[in-house]
Amino acid sequence: KAIFDLIKDKMPYSQARSLSPAIISKLLEKGYISKVEIEDHPQIEQNENKSAFKELTPQQDDVYKQFLSSKRNINLLFGTTGSGKTEVYLHLAKYYLARKKQVLILVPEISLTPQMIKRVKERFDNVAVYHSYLNDNERYQQYIRVLKGEVDIVVGTRSAVFLPFSDLGLIIIDEEHDHSFKQDNTPTYNARSVAFKRASYFGARVLLASATPSLESYAHALKGDYGLFKLPNRINNMPPSISIIDLKEEMKDGGSYIISKELENELTKVLSANKQAIILLNRRGYTPIMRCAECMSVMMCEDCETALTYHKDANILKCNLCGKTYAVPTQCPNCGSKKLIAYGLGTKKVVETLQGIFPDVKIGRMDADSTNVKNGHEKILADFGKHRYDILVGTQMIAKGLDFPDVTLVGILNADSGLLRTSFNSTETTFDLLMQAAGRSGRAESEGKVIIQAYNTDHYVIKAVEKQDYNYFYNVEMNYRFKANYPPYSHWATMVISDSNIKRLLKSVAYLEKRTDGLKERRYKPFRLNKAKGKERYRFTFSSKDLADLLSLLLKITKDYTDQRNMSSIKIDVDPLYME
Repeated sequence: KAIFDLIKDKMPYSQARSLSPAIISKLLEKGYISKVEIEDHPQIEQNENKSAFKELTPQQDDVYKQFLSSKRNINLLFGTTGSGKTEVYLHLAKYYLARKKQVLILVPEISLTPQMIKRVKERFDNVAVYHSYLNDNERYQQYIRVLKGEVDIVVGTRSAVFLPFSDLGLIIIDEEHDHSFKQDNTPTYNARSVAFKRASYFGARVLLASATPSLESYAHALKGDYGLFKLPNRINNMPPSISIIDLKEEMKDGGSYIISKELENELTKVLSANKQAIILLNRRGYTPIMRCAECMSVMMCEDCETALTYHKDANILKCNLCGKTYAVPTQCPNCGSKKLIAYGLGTKKVVETLQGIFPDVKIGRMDADSTNVKNGHEKILADFGKHRYDILVGTQMIAKGLDFPDVTLVGILNADSGLLRTSFNSTETTFDLLMQAAGRSGRAESEGKVIIQAYNTDHYVIKAVEKQDYNYFYNVEMNYRFKANYPPYSHWATMVISDSNIKRLLKSVAYLEKRTDGLKERRYKPFRLNKAKGKERYRFTFSSKDLADLLSLLLKITKDYTDQRNMSSIKIDVDPLYME
């Protein structure tokens, strides 16, 4: 009776169960109490201390007016890093909100959402946030707010493009070049393409924006398919100075391949001036691989045919593809030697090296391992903004869109490592990353410096970054793409067939080979990929200059394939951004 008296009005079920699960079950069974689901209505945050809108510079105002008068539904803002693109976004959002239209701002990385959310909430009420680090209940609440029309602006990563808007007027895609807008897992989609469709449905406008536009978007803009506006100068009119360090020469002179003498000297100057530095290395972990010093074999994942990453803190080997962990072996499984060495360079190793050089300096680390807790990105960036770290070491997530006024030095380690990837667009990806990282330096009143460490310093990507010359890179790269008939001069699609049953896999591959044998001018030879998550894989690649033709072909092939019995699983990706 005491428990019944406690809950006879209303009490959360979890709280009632904590009193006595047995008694609660009995009361429910007898019908003395009942359990009902009540939808949770979140408290909508309102910022009482709004920031005033900044007056646009003449360049920003020109872009603002050009966008509003443009006859194109899709428009590209090509603005150098630090040129004030975000302020243009906010003024455009204000314009559409005044006309009772909704606004969607897409950002590629979760790490970019805290700063964008802060800036948007400083100007507007009724802002929703949507990204993958929200739990199911939080995502549902934001979804319902949008569905009920309680939201004026949404800031989110790629999945936010599917929210149930009622009257969308403007979609802004920040850092539009970024590959994070493409989802590689099934269902594969590119948020940029989905945004175009959604805008068309609502009669809305799209603003693509980047300091390093994708080759595809810039080509469309030059042809006149998209409107094109430019912000070529920084707000402070002080582009960072760039120094290129040849690591081959550095090591000949007895220097370190991790922190060069020049980078160490510049870090000393920055720290003495009470400024901050960012060090970029696009790789996680302490060292990437463990290798036998005798036979030189590498410790591999037994399910994925990929090298295991050594994590020093936990003293484990981990597969970054399937997540499986292994104990560090005491001897080589190939030859029995006990001479196992950790080989390579990762963010943890960089932090350790810097701490050895600057023992009293506060160093933060931001990568997928250090941010895998709720609000991990936000906390690290907030701490860095409050000078709780003097140096922030991280992967690509610290290279884009971040704006810290006291950062006057950016060091980029192993800058040319991305060029070693076999994907057709490794040059574009590397160029984007280096240019974006360089743009984090000197964004306020102090001049910025960027030190780029590389082995292949004569590569045209490194030369283009050194000159901060997008057009130089664009012309060289597009010439190569044209000669090879690579995107954007054609559309590609891949079919990956995977199976743990090798007999069934080979049967499926043979069927597809025979089925597509007459398409040799549009089909590349099937290619065996490395095993992943215990499954063998083959890839078929198709190309066409006409996307509709390619999609029609894929639908027909897929229908024929799925009509067969006992076939391996198939995954289709149209316009893939990365190919193994």
